[in-house]
Amino acid sequence: MDANDASDWRQRLGTDVAAVVLLVLIVACIYAPRLTRLPLVGEETRGAGMATEMIQTGDWLVPRQQGQVFPERPPLTAWSMAVTGLVRGDVDPLAVRLPSIVAVLLTSLLIYGYTRQFLSPLAAFAAALIYASMGQVLQLGRMGESEALFALLVSASLMIWHLGYMRGWHPAPTWMVGFALAALAAYVKGMQAPIYFGAITGMYLILRRDWRYLIGWPYAAGAVVFLSVIALWQVPYYWATDWASVAAIWTGLVGDRLSLGGLVEHMATYPLETFVCLLPWSPLLVALAKRETRTQLRDQWLLVSFLLTAVLVAYPSVWIAAGARGRYFMPLYPCLAVLIALVVDRCAATQRGRYPRHAWHQFLLLSGSIVAVTGLALAIMSLLPGPTAYALYQPRWLGLAMGLLAAGVAYTLWTCYRTESPLMRTAAIASIALYFGLAYTGPLINIHAARWNDPTAAVAEVRRRLAEPQTLVSLGPIDHRFAYYYDLPIEEVDWPLAAGELPADVDYFVFMRYPGDTADERASGRGRNWTTTPGTLPFEWEEIASISCDRRLHDGPQHMIVLARVVRPLQPAVVDVTVPRPATAQHADSTQRK
Repeated sequence: MDANDASDWRQRLGTDVAAVVLLVLIVACIYAPRLTRLPLVGEETRGAGMATEMIQTGDWLVPRQQGQVFPERPPLTAWSMAVTGLVRGDVDPLAVRLPSIVAVLLTSLLIYGYTRQFLSPLAAFAAALIYASMGQVLQLGRMGESEALFALLVSASLMIWHLGYMRGWHPAPTWMVGFALAALAAYVKGMQAPIYFGAITGMYLILRRDWRYLIGWPYAAGAVVFLSVIALWQVPYYWATDWASVAAIWTGLVGDRLSLGGLVEHMATYPLETFVCLLPWSPLLVALAKRETRTQLRDQWLLVSFLLTAVLVAYPSVWIAAGARGRYFMPLYPCLAVLIALVVDRCAATQRGRYPRHAWHQFLLLSGSIVAVTGLALAIMSLLPGPTAYALYQPRWLGLAMGLLAAGVAYTLWTCYRTESPLMRTAAIASIALYFGLAYTGPLINIHAARWNDPTAAVAEVRRRLAEPQTLVSLGPIDHRFAYYYDLPIEEVDWPLAAGELPADVDYFVFMRYPGDTADERASGRGRNWTTTPGTLPFEWEEIASISCDRRLHDGPQHMIVLARVVRPLQPAVVDVTVPRPATAQHADSTQRK
């Protein structure tokens, strides 16, 4: 390496290090604050409960809820929460959500490193920020759900494989690394990851007519690595459970979502849902509909063809599945982020007067208008007295701060509109990402916090009422949200059909009251496994409290956890479990409305 090469290498390294440091700071600024401000909701407490049981029992092999095998999800999400919980000493909300934050950061760094092999540091920096500030990533990336970790592993399997293919790495390790990452992704959400990896890489090689890379012993070696990684957990899991549990792990949820009911409506609305999930960046994808824009990408066709192949091969799996939700396509968001960054890089550099440049300017005007309007609205509302300002649930200082930030972002976008500097272009992308990221972290979280049901105090009150809270049992499965916040093991016993079937040492118990339960029949179950039981208990009992397990409190029927006391001595009685007792029902929840 001569002096000039060494100087260029040091300059490139310095630029990349600066970009990575700035990227880490921005992502941390968006995701780290207020991580535990919202209560755990959705699947967060399910994973947290499984992680807690792993630590308490020492069984890290079989995911369980209330001691019962839960054969619906592979264990990697629960493992990540359990490891974080061991480090922190408790599977608290921070331990539940921290793995997702780390996954978003690592995915952003992965995108930067992958894109940097093809594009400039500024374009790679923009791609990483675009992913980190997509609307659905902002939502799920700070929650203890599986999507952020899944997106990291799926995108890593695809991008590292493609990078190895483009750089001429030996096919065997390239396939082995790709398949190994796909296997780890399968530990998160099942067969979606290996299907995506195999279908995308296979179609890409077929389109390139590179049959030798696709058919041969290196591919077989990768497949062996995939099976070996899966077998490390799957074989002992089978020994500990049964074949039905193994089948349910890999095919249960997938089969439920591959239905024809509502398919036409789903196919009509799902693209719009995807467009919304990718905001504020999805409008830039519209520019690809024009041939003139696609022409600007020809010099990077090897990159573009892989990204488009990944998106187009994977999208039908969620588009033609009536049960699919917007977040199921999140593993391909990193590929879309790179594609959007490339569109920005080319459109913004096109000469004035041509469509690609118009598309870039239109995006700047649209983004600037949204930023200015929302920032001005927050600032004005914060200055108004009384309930009008309270309706947005924002403290005055935050409304004013968002207004000032919006003014700065709008000025940056206007400056970028008038100049052609690549640095200014990157500043515009960074300012949009920062504004929308902080808008979620600040105002939107405040709105959620005011409207979501936080059962922490209500469950703590339940524990306070019990002389021996560790003896509480549940009649049938109970909601995982209550079980997590109760923070003590709750033994599950069968719903008694006769008074004598209730264990003699049970004085306090809980059960679920679902909308639609009647005196004759009630729903009972968890996950995919549901049945019905009689709607009445065969003994005299007294209801002490009922607590909503729903994300939001509302006036209609809710999923309720009922705390009750057995009236001793046992005597036959008929009590409608669906009828709430006005004197005690919702007593703990009422404090959450204030």
